[in-house]
Amino acid sequence: MQKYIPGKLSTFFSRYKTITYKKGETILRSDDKPQGVYYVKTGFVKLNTIFENGREHTLNIFKAGTYFPMMWAIGRIPNSYFFHAQTEVIIYRAPKASVLRFLKKNPDVLFELTRRILIGLDGILQNIEFILCGDSYHRVLGALFLSAKRFGEQKKEGEITIKIPLTHQDIANIAGISRETATLAIKRLRKKKIIIYKKRFIVIVSIKTIEKELSLDKKEGRVPIVA
Repeated sequence: MQKYIPGKLSTFFSRYKTITYKKGETILRSDDKPQGVYYVKTGFVKLNTIFENGREHTLNIFKAGTYFPMMWAIGRIPNSYFFHAQTEVIIYRAPKASVLRFLKKNPDVLFELTRRILIGLDGILQNIEFILCGDSYHRVLGALFLSAKRFGEQKKEGEITIKIPLTHQDIANIAGISRETATLAIKRLRKKKIIIYKKRFIVIVSIKTIEKELSLDKKEGRVPIVA
């Protein structure tokens, strides 16, 4: 199999028209039949489930260069999730059949998709662990740790900027708690100088401190920051 060539995927999707969504707009509802495969050109898209009581839980966030809903496209599983624009988003939408033909002809791209799916699955499983086993403080720590892995940019040793604007509500939705509870945990983290804010971004002062708080420093094979 040939080595994956960055840009091949974006070149394929760029043949199709772009669609722009404003921050907060719904791209897909849980009962919608997708009109194709959506490729994120710029911005962030969150995948949510909404419970009967109205509470929202964020399961994943798609960044530029990723595409969805592949469970529907490849697995033929009806879409049961909401996709919302986390920020202003520009998306290419390609026909499902065209995307499947492209993936079959380009196993390197399919392999890269599989790699990304497995990284995402690892994050979801870790978040489940944090939610099931942690109090609200550790749930927020877990949400920030996973966000750093997905969207982190390391400026200097140990310090990581999460390059996606996250509100207290966004963090609460990842951690599975209320906004008020998330705010209390964030205040505690700021007081302990584990995180700071630079402009609209959260900066983790020391990722090792978070790993220690989550007892991840005792586990083998610590996962690095990924692109």
